[in-house]
Amino acid sequence: MRMRRFIIVAIALAILAVAALVFGSSAAKRRAESISCGNYVVAIMCAARMWSNDHGERLPPDLLNMSNELNSPKILHCPGDRARERVRTFSEFTEAHSSYEVLAPGALEWNTNTVFLRCRVHGHLGYPDGTVFDGKRRRRKTLW
Repeated sequence: MRMRRFIIVAIALAILAVAALVFGSSAAKRRAESISCGNYVVAIMCAARMWSNDHGERLPPDLLNMSNELNSPKILHCPGDRARERVRTFSEFTEAHSSYEVLAPGALEWNTNTVFLRCRVHGHLGYPDGTVFDGKRRRRKTLW
């Protein structure tokens, strides 16, 4: 009888442990994807500012114009985006492949209250000064 109780308790604990791993890891994965997305927005905004230095202090009209400033179009695909296909080269890239959309094409670089970029999955907003609003606060990624 004791052995039977022990086996039942052991099985119940094993089921609870597996459930905790499955549900706990999915929340952690979503949080990690959101953080990575915010970092992607910062990198895209840095590339947009580099582009604007050569084009009269105006941000690019679309994401494809920044292809010289970005190493790969992979950064234009949010880690949490399951709806769009990730492409490897800019020759395959179209705006439909991007998880991010330009909200203010040609905006002035120094206008720091203009939202230039938005993630279609997480809703993160990218500003010309390199800050990102992630729904709670506006944060900056320090480069040094």
